[in-house]
Amino acid sequence: MQDSQGKVSVVQWPVGEQNSITLPPHPNCTIGGRDIVATFHTHPNTASHYLQEPSETDKRAVQDDLDLKAEFYEGEFVISQAKIYLIAPNGQVNEVGATDDILSEE
Repeated sequence: MQDSQGKVSVVQWPVGEQNSITLPPHPNCTIGGRDIVATFHTHPNTASHYLQEPSETDKRAVQDDLDLKAEFYEGEFVISQAKIYLIAPNGQVNEVGATDDILSEE
């Protein structure tokens, strides 16, 4: 989130179910007068039958959400144990990099 003064903050969505997230209303890519510049969720399960990269449902959710099309919206980050991905507003996925490298405390 980014306010009118340019201050950036992280706002947690309400807790979702096992395989879904229920988003609060976010008309015109805003919540409470603040711009949504990016969103994220995790893929925390590491067993071989769990998908680490963004699923087709993840891609469609971003692509089909008409309220996440503002010029300033970067997309949805998907954070898995090994890698971080970015789903662009058009549904295209790019690998951002290794999770440990990006989130290290150095």
